[in-house]
Amino acid sequence: MPKLGSMVLAVTAALFGGSLAAQVTPGLSIDQVIHEPSEGDVGPYIGAQTVPNPSASVPGQPATLPCYGNGGGYHNDLDAVSADFHAIARTTTHQLAVLTNNTGADIIIDVPTIALASSRPKTDVPTAPEDAYPGAFSTPAGGQSIYGYDSVSVSVPNGSSVAVWMWVATWPASLDTSPREYILTWTFDDTVSATTMSVEVPLVVPEAGGGSDGSGCVTDGKPDRNSLLLLAMGGMAAYVTRRKLLARRRA
Repeated sequence: MPKLGSMVLAVTAALFGGSLAAQVTPGLSIDQVIHEPSEGDVGPYIGAQTVPNPSASVPGQPATLPCYGNGGGYHNDLDAVSADFHAIARTTTHQLAVLTNNTGADIIIDVPTIALASSRPKTDVPTAPEDAYPGAFSTPAGGQSIYGYDSVSVSVPNGSSVAVWMWVATWPASLDTSPREYILTWTFDDTVSATTMSVEVPLVVPEAGGGSDGSGCVTDGKPDRNSLLLLAMGGMAAYVTRRKLLARRRA
């Protein structure tokens, strides 16, 4: 099981009301979300975390499974890398968020403070208000988990893009598909500035099988190798810088 310090649980549906949305921090964005990441994408810390295998009673099945899923994608023609989270009915999604920092200063994220603060429809109609979320999780404890890329803190130097957290969510059998897009507000504490920061990310409910109207991101299901190469190169540089920053702060 993941250590409690590495997993932050969203524990109340009140967070999804949207009325208390945090002020978005200028210069922060999530431009890449890796869907169903591989062990190489999630790094050594997340890669070492496990969850109970629901099929453990079947002969030959292991007692635990990697917390990041099978690393094989959705197998339904959706992009492996996009700029949004996906909500897919009857599915447990594993999605790695890559944060871009253009605030003008280095930040160090306190991993236990990462939280999904609120959700709202991307387009709302005052005369026919939409739900703030496409569907309820199965249970707060079993429905979603957040894993930091490192166990305690993640450094994001100014001008860099760094994988910061993985969101694991179990979706119900049916989802509200009107509207098909929502805006999630995520918050976390920056230990450098001693402030709480906020970033918004779209949540898309894709058409089953992909679709052809743009909502399903129809592709061959394979990631853009150039994007992944740039991400890997940036991740390596950020990893080295992250260690230097932490060492400097401890000195």
